[in-house]
Amino acid sequence: MASGRNITYSVIITVESQQSVGVLVDNTLFPLSPSSDCPILFTGDAPESNEGYKYAKLNNGQVEEEEQFVRAPIHENTPNEFYNRTWNSTNVAKLPSVLPPLPIIDRIESNLHVDNQIPTIHFSANQDELDWMHTDVVNTVKVHADMTYISLNDVKTIKGVEIKLSGRGSRLQLKVSYNVKIPKKDSLSGYRRLKLRGLVIDPSYIREHLTYDFMKSVGLPSTESSFVRVFINNKPSGLYGMIENYKNPWIKNEFGGGKRNDQGILYQGMALGNMLKGPVSYACSDLGYRGADQELYADGTYRIKQEPNIDGPKDYTQLMELTKFLAEAPSTSVDALQLWQKHIDTECFVRSMVAEILLGLIDGYITFVDNYYLYFNPQDQRFVYLPSDVDGSFGCTTVKLSDMWSGNYRTYPGMELNRPLVQKMLEVPELKQRFEHLLVELCEKLFNLDVMNQRIDDLVNMIREDVAWDKSIVRSRPVPKKKESATSNSFKNEDLPPPFVPEVLADLVVRTTKSKISLDDAVNGPTGHISLSGVKEWIDRQSKATLAHFNASAPK
Repeated sequence: MASGRNITYSVIITVESQQSVGVLVDNTLFPLSPSSDCPILFTGDAPESNEGYKYAKLNNGQVEEEEQFVRAPIHENTPNEFYNRTWNSTNVAKLPSVLPPLPIIDRIESNLHVDNQIPTIHFSANQDELDWMHTDVVNTVKVHADMTYISLNDVKTIKGVEIKLSGRGSRLQLKVSYNVKIPKKDSLSGYRRLKLRGLVIDPSYIREHLTYDFMKSVGLPSTESSFVRVFINNKPSGLYGMIENYKNPWIKNEFGGGKRNDQGILYQGMALGNMLKGPVSYACSDLGYRGADQELYADGTYRIKQEPNIDGPKDYTQLMELTKFLAEAPSTSVDALQLWQKHIDTECFVRSMVAEILLGLIDGYITFVDNYYLYFNPQDQRFVYLPSDVDGSFGCTTVKLSDMWSGNYRTYPGMELNRPLVQKMLEVPELKQRFEHLLVELCEKLFNLDVMNQRIDDLVNMIREDVAWDKSIVRSRPVPKKKESATSNSFKNEDLPPPFVPEVLADLVVRTTKSKISLDDAVNGPTGHISLSGVKEWIDRQSKATLAHFNASAPK
């Protein structure tokens, strides 16, 4: 029988209309009530336990369902626990810092990304508006909602948040991704623009997370990443990756220490444009020079993600000037490196291209000239390269794995297409030498299983119960508006330009809609799919092949 002083129990849980919630303390039932902060957070006072406690769903005051384990006794108010999770926080190993952060980076200290727990985000919004957002996948439908963020020891509600669908092809999935915009003068740990990533193409759930871990370890500017549980109107949406959107205040948070400063223009590479909206030209965002008219770059293959807050062009002029430089860029002259460094942060770009090849970023610049950003830094008048949306990594692919695993970067898919920025860079001896040196150095010091194994294992153990929960959710949504016309007007698999392989892309579609790849198989491999290796399988094959190509030794 429970006895002693009362403490407050708190649990995140969803119930049906006829159900209520309670806590069994030493097998004695005590009711919990919905919190005023959020309808899926239930709290209540009950005695501290001697033997243990568990949460339960009730019907007419009787236990209808209960947790299948007993929580250890606690003698203080519980944190905001999550129903049917055997842990609240855990230890997760970190990757080492291998290269110093680039000088441009002045990132704010923030608690946005919690590495050892999985917070919960709940959106409350008009259901009809949500249905319309999920129906009209071609156009941008914005819905205003109240967002509640629940971590173990904190609850924060932000009113008037704007949510909309994110991505292009991902809009057609049952589990969609979202962009979140928080009103001015409010933020979540200093950030106002967030992306909630559905991770549909990655049954390991960790590829994007590991990619941003890698970027941080090699000192590159980029978002960081964390996991969150997402609910909308009391219904579970599942386990998501949360990353930062490269919109204000991200630039000042990453490069200005959170202080207002002069900010340049931010361009986004969009590959072939938005294929959901119908036919597009075969021009692409490869940074090829199109001529001395900035409007030639305004065809949808590039996008102005963020306008500058200083005097200067607010169109595609600076992008046009960069492509003109690349078309005429010197390679072997005495001042070649100096001229390159005048226009581009070359160390940033070299590190980024090494990351693309080692991690296999199929939607990056080399393979598909997609999912990258170029920020013009007014402080030194140079462009900085930024990666984004990198779930297509670590062997999640639309090209042949064997082509990516050759170890020879010159045969890496996309290199044969002579992307101007990377090809011209490799003609400069100093930049080529730095590029090849980093390929070897990072395989020796970071990109190998000896270094990454513990981080991977800890992440997988942390998300294992939530992956099972995510897969158990029965998903439904209104039939997407104009889905038939959108898909018929857009590219078919066989119409996509090289280096994509139609059979591999078809396999990716099949496995994301019909296949059931286990978490462990997705992490360890093999998966039985030509569009997916195991995460560890990828690291082992790619690092060894790269070192073998350069006659370097694997780490001992």
